[in-house]
Amino acid sequence: MVNKRKRQEPEDSDLEEPAPGRQILPVANLPDDFDGDPTDGMQYLFLVRRDARRLPHIKRAHNPYEESVRPHDPPVSAIARGVLPCEKWQDTFQSHFCNLRKNLTQPTIHVRRSSLMQQSIPEKKDREAWWNFLAGHPESEWSPAARAELRKKSKVAQHTPAVLESLRDASQGIDAVPSRGPNPTETPGDDTQTVAAANLSLQLMVEPSDGNLATPMSSQDAQGPQEDAKPLPREATPNRLRGIDHRMSIHLLMYFVHWINLHLQNFDDASKIITNSHARWILSLLTRVEDTVSADEMNLLRNLARACLGILQTRRGRVEAAEAISDASCWMIFTAVAGVWGQKDLWTDAEAVLSRP
Repeated sequence: MVNKRKRQEPEDSDLEEPAPGRQILPVANLPDDFDGDPTDGMQYLFLVRRDARRLPHIKRAHNPYEESVRPHDPPVSAIARGVLPCEKWQDTFQSHFCNLRKNLTQPTIHVRRSSLMQQSIPEKKDREAWWNFLAGHPESEWSPAARAELRKKSKVAQHTPAVLESLRDASQGIDAVPSRGPNPTETPGDDTQTVAAANLSLQLMVEPSDGNLATPMSSQDAQGPQEDAKPLPREATPNRLRGIDHRMSIHLLMYFVHWINLHLQNFDDASKIITNSHARWILSLLTRVEDTVSADEMNLLRNLARACLGILQTRRGRVEAAEAISDASCWMIFTAVAGVWGQKDLWTDAEAVLSRP
């Protein structure tokens, strides 16, 4: 194989053909500040070349119809307008929230779990019971045992009218049968036993088997209705959070997305208001969610952030109750989802939504 080498041509060759722009005439070697008159052709060519180098390469003719264009002011960012929280706050909150997640998930020693922990929260799939539990309602309205007993009693109440009807028909049949003489098997107390059975069936409809579902009417209740004190909401204590894992947290966060959407659809309904206690529960549940989530779980978290964004957008210009969720709580939930799970594009959505008039 023959190696091909590029032929090196000399820089100054006498055989080169003259080309435009090349120096073919002798030029005088004078200083650049020479201001005398040329005495020969070489000096003249020097002055011509020097003046040519000083001329601009491109020259623009003046446009008599040109109008001055005012430069546009740079757009003000959403953070500068106060629409979004500042980046320093975002970074600080994200750092603190990540440390909280680590502190709540790390194992502890010499800590005994409470035996009542399993009974301190409602069933996972009972959404109504969870709403009553968070609102601070009595245990009879959310306890799994109490609600199971309530369902059992409802079934008994459905069958009670049929039992009463059969007893009534039986008593009418006994009265309609003519007496044919003394019956050795019939006793004088049969009618009394029939009435007692009917009374027992009536008691099944009005009397509970335990004290969780109903209580006897006291003398104060008989005097007249009194104003009930509003129950205090239940908070997300560490004891309750220990019984909640990743999957249950995702399931409960799905409930909160549903409740927030109901609140946005019925914004003036006080029974569907989202409170700061709910916000603390949401943040506590987010601490139980793992760093790696599935696509469906990520979609749920994004819907949660957008739901909080909907509260911020809807409440502008409105007056809400004092216990309603605050703007700071909404931003905490939004920042937790956008920062911890890397959903930075949500900030663009927030800027677009909240910048609308």
